[in-house]
This record gives sequence, C-alpha cells and structure tokens, in this order.
Amino acid sequence: MSIDYTSIPSFSELFIKYINDFSSISKFYEYDFRSDSDFRECIEIKKESYANNKNFFRNELVEVLKEQNKIFGSGDETFENIQILNEKDSFAVVTGQQLGFLTGPYYTILKTLNTIQLCEKLREKFPEYKFVPVFWLEADDHDFLEINNVNIISKENELKNVSYYVGGEEKEKYYEPTGNIKLDGRISEYIDEVENSMNGTDFSKDLFDNIRKAYTEGADLKTAFAKLLNNLIGDKGLIFIDATDERLKKMLKPVFHKELSTFPAVCEKVIDTSVELEENFDVQVKPKAINLFYIHEGNRYLIEPRDGEIFALRHSRTKFSKEELFELLESNPERFSWNVVTRPICQDYLVPTIAYVGGPSEISYFGQFREVYKWFNIPMPVIYPRTSITILEKKVIVFLEKYGLKFEELFDEKELSKKLIGKTNEYNADEIFSEFKDELRALFYTYEKTLENIDANQTKALSKRNEQFLESMNVAKDRFSDAQSKSSEVISNQLQKILINVYPDNTLQERVLNITYFLNKYGPAFVDHLFLHTDISDFSHQLVDTNLSLK
Repeated sequence: MSIDYTSIPSFSELFIKYINDFSSISKFYEYDFRSDSDFRECIEIKKESYANNKNFFRNELVEVLKEQNKIFGSGDETFENIQILNEKDSFAVVTGQQLGFLTGPYYTILKTLNTIQLCEKLREKFPEYKFVPVFWLEADDHDFLEINNVNIISKENELKNVSYYVGGEEKEKYYEPTGNIKLDGRISEYIDEVENSMNGTDFSKDLFDNIRKAYTEGADLKTAFAKLLNNLIGDKGLIFIDATDERLKKMLKPVFHKELSTFPAVCEKVIDTSVELEENFDVQVKPKAINLFYIHEGNRYLIEPRDGEIFALRHSRTKFSKEELFELLESNPERFSWNVVTRPICQDYLVPTIAYVGGPSEISYFGQFREVYKWFNIPMPVIYPRTSITILEKKVIVFLEKYGLKFEELFDEKELSKKLIGKTNEYNADEIFSEFKDELRALFYTYEKTLENIDANQTKALSKRNEQFLESMNVAKDRFSDAQSKSSEVISNQLQKILINVYPDNTLQERVLNITYFLNKYGPAFVDHLFLHTDISDFSHQLVDTNLSLK
C-alpha cells in the first residue's frame, strides 16, 4: 500500500513537484529519473567525460577502495564490485549520509538498500554496462550533535533519545570532523543504555553483540558506522568510500583549486538559480563565498575571503595569504574539505556516478546545483528519489482497523482525537437523561392528577418516590458520563502510543527511529524484509507490514 506525498505533511513543494510534475521544474535538473532514455544519455556522456576529466586513473581509485573496504569488514561481493569499477564500462549508483550513531535514523538503511536495488534495475535495463552501489561516508562533517544520538521506543512505550559524548560531557562547540572522533570507554555504557531501554527478545543478544563489535573503544566513527552497516545489510556488494583519505584528497586538488581560484563564481551561480527557484519554492542551501573548509589543528573551519587577498578561518584567528593557501593546497590537500555545495562535485569527480539516491531535502538542494556542475565540467547524474516508508507494526494495523481509520488520518492528531472521542460520545448523557427525567415527571404528574381524588396520602407518597427516581437518574447520568470519560481516556492513550510509533515528535518515523528498535523485535531478517517489500519504482510513501511471513 502506498500514499501520495501530498497526503503527508512536511514534504517540500519542490520535492512534490519533482515527484508528481517533473516537467514543470526539469530545467533545474539534468535528467528525468523516470526516463530510461535519460539514463542511457547520462551513461554515454559519463563514459566519455569520466575518462577525460580526471588527473588520476580508475585503478588508483580502486586500490584505495580495496584498502578502505577491508578495514570496514566488507564481503566478497563488495571486492568483486570494486574490481568491476576498474572497467571503463562500469558506473556507480551513489548515496551518502552523515555518520549517525548505530547508522542513525532508519532512512539511512533505506537509502542504502535503494542504491543496491537501483543497480539491479539498471543491470536489467542496460545489460551491456555494469553498475555498482557506492556509499559516500560523510566523515568530514563536524556537526557531532546531529549524529551522536539515537531514538528508540522504550519498554514504557515512550520515545527515548540516548546520546553519547566523548568524555561524558557535551562540549560547547564541535569543529572536529566526526569521522576522526575516537570512541572512549563510555561507548559501552551508551550501548548498554540503548539495549536496556528496550524489552529483551530472542534477537537482542546477537544484535547488541554485533553493535559492540563495531562500536568498540578506540574505534573511529567512520569505521564503526561502516562496519555496523555492513553487518546489518549483509554482503550485497556495497562499496564504501571515505574521501577524507589523503590519497583521495590529492585526487581532488583540481576541484579545490578551481573553487579557490574562481570564487565567488560558484556562490553566484547557486544564488542566481536560487533566486529563480524562490519565485515558487523554499530553497535548502545558502552558498558561501568560498564553499570549502580547511582542517587546522584537527578542527574544520570555513575558509572566508578578506581584503588584500587574505583568507581567514571562521571561528579561528588563523589567516593565510593567497600564496600560502595555494601552497598548502599543493603540499597538504588532505586539509581541505568540501561543504554541501561542493560535496556532490567532489563525489562525481572521484566516482563515475550515473545516479545519486537522495532523500527529499537532497533532491531539493540538487535543484540549486545544475550550473555548478556545468562550471566544473562534470555531468550531473540522475537524482533518484529514495523510497519513503512507514513500518506498520501489528498494533498499528489493529488500531486502524478497529476504528475504521485511514493511515493518513494519523498525521492530524487534533482532528483524529475529536473523531475518536466523538465515536465514543455519540450518546449525549445530558440530553438523554434530561429526556428520561421529563418523561418520568410527565408520568408521575398524570398519576397524581388521576389518583389524588381517590387517596391523597398515596399520591403524596408517589410524589416523594418520583423525587427519589429523579435523584437516581442524576446518579446514573454521572456514572454514564464517568464511563464515557474513561473510555475516551483509554482511546486517547491508545492514540498516543500509536502516534509515538508512527509519527514520533510529529515527524515521519523514518526520520526519527533507529533501526535497532525493529531489529531487536523482528530479528536480522527484517532488513531483507525491507529489501523485498520496498519498491523503488513506486514514487509515493509506502507502508510496510512487519509480518516477515509476507511474500
């Protein structure tokens, strides 16, 4: 089952246009992700341009990837794909992500599986070419507080966030590239807390044993991330690339040099495109005068131009002359680092990328970069939307069926709450008991008028009994109202539990929950279940049942 993105909040207008009306915004992108002919055109162009625009050979890249993926614990199929990448008729389908703890929100798993799935699809469509899946480890990013935590649903059925800090305390500022951060002894306590926050199952021990093998004291975050992701998805041929490697940074010198020597050309191109986009859409990225960082004494700082051909490092007192900066680029290219604008350029300079599998935000900001690609004389790849899903556990399905609800109704808690309580309170206690009391008074009045001439004493006794009956009605009404309130409270509590699962913190489940929550309940086969039950050709929000017996 799937639902159109327009039925779900939080998706940008540009993304929805990209999915539902690509022709209306096609000028901001190079290729239509639905078009086989566009894919073929991209392949033919990349086949020529990748060979001609490089200051290195494929085999140099391949040798680095072999070393890296050995460290990351990759399987045989990965090394076969790395070798395939050395052939001139081979191309890459790429995705990438920050180094989220325990792989971060589970959309990271989806992006990874989709990248592998798209390779399979392209191999069928274009059997004369070879396609391999590549995961770009965003190891230079320094926003540690975005990645140092996971969200799970706890034993108490509450959304719980568990955070890790080197040294046990949060620092005021983080500038160190996250890929270089080494885990200390507190990582064991962190993993224990995640594990102990969830109910133990038959799968818990193996799952957390594997997590502890990846996230060990002394390991750096990029290695821990890659090892765990490898373990979770199995050997499906995924190639990791860590572009912070000194040898790869050396290959990227032409990209860094052009950005430094021609600034603010790239900034202006992004701004020009953004102005046009902003006539109808919100834009994702604000470019910088120079879209590069510099790593100084272990910390990563944005390079900013100053008067007199001086370059300063933002949030630092360090400055360089133009000559000094270019000398550093020549002697120490590993100290230079991309930002969100130049990262795709670096990626597609290093790798023969045919398609990039991205989420809604990535698809939106790629719309700002078409002219940047042209400036660097690098063909823009097909930007392919990753699958968006909600995992439906049995309790959610039962809740929806019990109250006759559509899945999309869960995104408006206020209206849904009114609807559910309205169903419980379809009988208005005040109105019902008011009618009962009116009928009772009328009946006793008739008796009084009929019988008072026969026996006045009995009539008075009957009148007193009438007051007693009316009082009993008030007691009954109060009890009925209490029962209604309790029923409403039960339903309200049920709804909250369902929303924590499906729409935690008013955000799509895939953007919040860590995959360990599901693996702990449903076992390691659950990743393959996602692989089998997500359709990369269905460009809508998909609902995936947790029933592993589904075929």
